[in-house]
Amino acid sequence: METMDIFAQMAEKIIKEQETIIGPIALEQAKKVEGLEVESDSNVKIVGNSKNVLEKLVDQYAKLFGQASIEVCREAVRGMISQEQKDQIPQVLL
Repeated sequence: METMDIFAQMAEKIIKEQETIIGPIALEQAKKVEGLEVESDSNVKIVGNSKNVLEKLVDQYAKLFGQASIEVCREAVRGMISQEQKDQIPQVLL
């Protein structure tokens, strides 16, 4: 089994965090994000530019729920971002 890359893990964690707050809508919204393949909240693949896809995912939630949803996304990935990755992570998550 291939290891899921850190960006797919971040997307998965964001979706799960959003689900705890908004329920099944979180999964529906994630499925609308171009470049994100979502089978379930624990089966997520990023196709294309990881940074852009993560940013689109955050934007998708922000469109519906504003700043609060951005904070939830940031909180979800806070412990996953290493110093070396900071330039690869969307600014909105830092």
